[in-house]
Amino acid sequence: MVVIMSKLFSKIFHKEKAVHINELKVIFEKFKQILAGNNIVLELISQLEDKLSGEYIFDINYLKQIVNQISDEIYKVIHNLNYISNNNYTELLTRHAEIQTELENIISAKSKYLENVYSLTYDDLNSNIFEIVGNKNANLSEIRNYLELSTPDGFILTSFAYRHFMEHNGLWPEINKIYSDWKNDKNGSAKQYDEAIETLFSKAELPDKIEKAISDNLNSFYKQHKKKCNIAVRSSAYGEDTEMLSFAGQFKSFLNCPLNDVFSAYIEVIASRFKHNIITYSEEQSLDETILQMAVGIQQLIPSNTAGVIYTVDPMGNFGDCMMISAVFGLGAPVVSGTANADYFKVSRFDPSQIGERKIGEKTTKMVCNNSQGVKTVPIESNLSTKPCLLDKQIKELAETALLLDRYFKRPLDIEWCFDENGKLYILQCRPLMLPRKTEVNIKNLNEILAQKKVLMYKKGQVAQRGIAAGKVYHVKEDDDPLSFPAGCIAVTKHSSPHLSGIIRRARAIITDVGSSTGHMATVAREFGVPMIVNSENGTQILSDGDEITVDAEENIIYDGLIKELLEYETEGEDVFRDLKEYKLLRYLLRKISPLIMIDPKSTSFSAKNCQTYHDILRFCHEKAVQELIDMNMSSSRFKGVKAETLDLSIPLGLFIIDLGGGLSNESNAKIIKSIEKIHSFPMKAILNGLTSPGVWSTQPVKFEFSDLMSSMTRYSIRDGMGEYTGQNLAVISENYMNLSLRLGYHFNVIDTYVSDNISDNYVYFRFVGGVTETERRHLRAILLREILEKLNFKVTVTGDLVVASLKKLDAESILGILTDIGRLIGFSRQLDTQMQSRDSVKQYLNKFFN
Repeated sequence: MVVIMSKLFSKIFHKEKAVHINELKVIFEKFKQILAGNNIVLELISQLEDKLSGEYIFDINYLKQIVNQISDEIYKVIHNLNYISNNNYTELLTRHAEIQTELENIISAKSKYLENVYSLTYDDLNSNIFEIVGNKNANLSEIRNYLELSTPDGFILTSFAYRHFMEHNGLWPEINKIYSDWKNDKNGSAKQYDEAIETLFSKAELPDKIEKAISDNLNSFYKQHKKKCNIAVRSSAYGEDTEMLSFAGQFKSFLNCPLNDVFSAYIEVIASRFKHNIITYSEEQSLDETILQMAVGIQQLIPSNTAGVIYTVDPMGNFGDCMMISAVFGLGAPVVSGTANADYFKVSRFDPSQIGERKIGEKTTKMVCNNSQGVKTVPIESNLSTKPCLLDKQIKELAETALLLDRYFKRPLDIEWCFDENGKLYILQCRPLMLPRKTEVNIKNLNEILAQKKVLMYKKGQVAQRGIAAGKVYHVKEDDDPLSFPAGCIAVTKHSSPHLSGIIRRARAIITDVGSSTGHMATVAREFGVPMIVNSENGTQILSDGDEITVDAEENIIYDGLIKELLEYETEGEDVFRDLKEYKLLRYLLRKISPLIMIDPKSTSFSAKNCQTYHDILRFCHEKAVQELIDMNMSSSRFKGVKAETLDLSIPLGLFIIDLGGGLSNESNAKIIKSIEKIHSFPMKAILNGLTSPGVWSTQPVKFEFSDLMSSMTRYSIRDGMGEYTGQNLAVISENYMNLSLRLGYHFNVIDTYVSDNISDNYVYFRFVGGVTETERRHLRAILLREILEKLNFKVTVTGDLVVASLKKLDAESILGILTDIGRLIGFSRQLDTQMQSRDSVKQYLNKFFN
């Protein structure tokens, strides 16, 4: 926004053309409308994300209404930005239209474009098309394409292909007849029924379209892998792998299937959907044509060195305590079927590096791919039979990945996995874990337990994402490498920054001193189901590295220690809504709305054309608008014809003020303001209160050295890469806004700030450059400013004698207090460069300022 405003002011005043104050007011009004639109959209996104909690019922009409509202507000924000920037960002309109079209296609079920599509690659999948690819494949698509974890390559034959196959061969009447005859035959056996089904399907033919889909995809698949891979053919029915019915192991699968046999394997997988065991498992509903529509996955069979299953909670133990891993050498089928003498490991959910229990089985055989086709069992080398299948680092990687999936899918999981011959982890399948129902946790007893626990923080800040988590505290800074964050820890950080979003995949919970529940980091936390409390004020001071805590982000309470009863209570809760169509649709809509892809405004990729989501567009507009205001070039000649008041106080500022509305008292028409009480602008008044504090503004003569004098004579202009500061001291103000440009000798300050009751609007931008002394002393003064500003919660960068600092999303009272300190700082540091002799000077004046 600031950049926009700058260009507008430049165009308006560059040729000393007189401009009426009303035109400036219109520009500023557009800026405020952008702020308002930003808040509306962030709040709407937050509402949508809250709906994923399962505590709300909504329908397709609600989704249409709120998505249209978001789209309309984004359009207004773009329009206002282009108004104040003289149409510098018209490309945003194109991006908005493209995203809007995608959302309309999703919400109006224009997955009609997928009708009669018989095959899709795993790279083409998304969770919104689970009905045509099945739950198993839909889960893999989430893991592969959104969480970016490794899964086998391959393609899916869709439920459209299944229906076409069934209709082409006229199978439904024949299946119903076989079932009816068998049921009416008192001597009929399961074997007779299955033989009749097998005979029926052995006569079935593949329609040309399905045969072509298989052939074309296999050719591409083999070309991609240079004909060096094995194939697995697996079921993925719509309704399989859900919490209601998992059908685990009920349908037929083929491992190491030869290329030419894929066609017949496809038919046999479909035939297995009608076998006697399925009717017994799901009763007669399996004979409903609309139930269990069978998609089939044709996958790369990973040549695994080790494979197995991980449960994200121990189904036979305390749910909240640990995860359970079963592992064998070779392929993992023996673990799934329960025929292997496997290794077992129990791993802490609080700290995945902690292995609580190991049971190493005596392994005599392993399953591997046969050279020609299928699989075979071979003896294990004698030196490996009692050796653990997994290294500790592999157990840790597997447990961390399982925790990520557990949080993302918001439920305990049963995950099939493998490590290939190069040690790379693959997720093969992921389904809800069928837990035995435990006696419900007695709320009264739980409350009695909690009443005895030490409370570290109570109702401080705001809950951005509900949930319960426990673990060790780990302090994080904005520039830390996300991969260095220990998985399973509680992240505690000063600022809620988009740059920290990378830790969310690894954190059990997040607590920030500063931040907003509508900020980007909170948005990502909600997407991944990570409990988060923002704006706690002093969480970094109360919670120390290594502390074991329990975060109750349902009640906004943080307890000392790990409270297993509270974690078990949450694990017992069921997310019964997650598999409903409306919830799946909402999650897919949010993929085009809420993620923030463009995080760094300083990056060359931060541009209108690179906006991929509505949140990207919103962030881009907000940053550019604020930057326009910050970069206004306050040359007096450019404001010719605009009414300005002169400020005459006890300190020699020589400051002129332009009021955009509500910044000055209406009582007086005097051109000279002699009292701070006449200033009604909250930020301007705070700055002036700081500047005029007793002892802040020194009028003592400064002692110069010859080198200082020569330095000042040669430094005829000062640039910071963002504009040159010349002309009069000027403040453009309103009741909530201030842009202050000060030239005090050779020192140049720009402060741009907006303060309101809405924490998401509030920011302070501070820029300082200059000095009269030689380079080293000016740099030392810049270091001092950085130390002071960081203690005031600013993010600061220093380059030579240039200091750039920013602060966002604090409440109005805190911002105004900081602005008063900034006023003090301007006066305090005005002549300090002449007195900075060494690093000791920095410490000396730092203490002096705060004392």
